[in-house]
Amino acid sequence: MSQTRERILTIARELFARHGYSGTTNADIARELGTTTAALYYHFPSKAAILDGLVAEPLAAYRRIIECLKTGPPAPPELLGAFIDLAADSRELAALIDREPSVLAAIDKRLPLAFEGMIQQVIVALAGPDPDRAAILRAHAAFAAIKHATMAAIALNHGTLDPADRAEILRTALRILQPGAGD
Repeated sequence: MSQTRERILTIARELFARHGYSGTTNADIARELGTTTAALYYHFPSKAAILDGLVAEPLAAYRRIIECLKTGPPAPPELLGAFIDLAADSRELAALIDREPSVLAAIDKRLPLAFEGMIQQVIVALAGPDPDRAAILRAHAAFAAIKHATMAAIALNHGTLDPADRAEILRTALRILQPGAGD
């Protein structure tokens, strides 16, 4: 990828995080880049194309997870670890996705399985075969914990995920899945 394209994506990521996707225009991105909107269009034909560039790697990770789910339920450490890594790698986009449903809708259009459908499959895989109500609740709790704990660990470590923190998050999520873990 060219340095200019990479710089455009960096600027767009920062502006989207600060002002939201809908609150940022191509003119804003071009101005921050120090160029014209026409020059920006040379690299990206639209704001949606810029968003596509920003979400390309997270989408590839989601697709890998979906493929893994299709081949049979993956082991919880593998599945939870994939989501910890995804949360760490796409941390700048996480707030944008949480804040703007239009961004999640744009991502859903690019996935072979809608995000909510994928989450349901993740919960089923984490809850195990023939789960009772408690196992389903533990699966939801473990899945929720990895995202929030990963974001907290990144914030505590000034923007990066320390391997020891990743291991602790995974251990904690796996303990949540165990019956009687909170007793």
